[in-house]
Amino acid sequence: MKKQYLSVSLFLTLAVVAVATPVLAQDIRANVSGGATGTPIRANVRANVEVKKASTTERRASSTERRVEIQRNLAERKAEHTARVLTATIERLEKIIVRLESRIAKVKALGGVTTETESFVAEAKNHLSLAKLSIITFSSIELSGNKARDNFERVRAVAAEVKGHIREAHTSLMKAIRSLKPGQRTATSTSDSQEE
Repeated sequence: MKKQYLSVSLFLTLAVVAVATPVLAQDIRANVSGGATGTPIRANVRANVEVKKASTTERRASSTERRVEIQRNLAERKAEHTARVLTATIERLEKIIVRLESRIAKVKALGGVTTETESFVAEAKNHLSLAKLSIITFSSIELSGNKARDNFERVRAVAAEVKGHIREAHTSLMKAIRSLKPGQRTATSTSDSQEE
């Protein structure tokens, strides 16, 4: 009988272990492979990652738009500043022309020849008027490009044109002054050393 009890108890123990082992194995597999308890956590993590990616993309787009707008404003300010500087240069050259014309009138009154000087002054006036027209185009420059380099190149191109006209006007004024100087070199007073 003892053997029977022992074999029955051994059989029952083996039966319990045999039944319990697959259940425990399933629980372990479920935890390792992200079964019923791990799936919602992973879904939340994936959703959070997607939200972060979307917000990062949105931030990049908005920062790019801000950067483009800042660069466009910078190009506009540079164009305005360049226009002011070049306009001031033209005004200075016009003041020189006014003084030169008054000098021409004095030389004419004294009987000097000023035709060459007058032609140089007329040429300088022509170049200054062309420079003024080019400065007017500064206000019409379209700075809508997304690249700052393109906007600055447009400003530089117009500024180079204006500078060329200003240089030509300056050169003409220098020639006018040179041609006027020999006519003014008449002595206004006599030296005592020559008369004695």
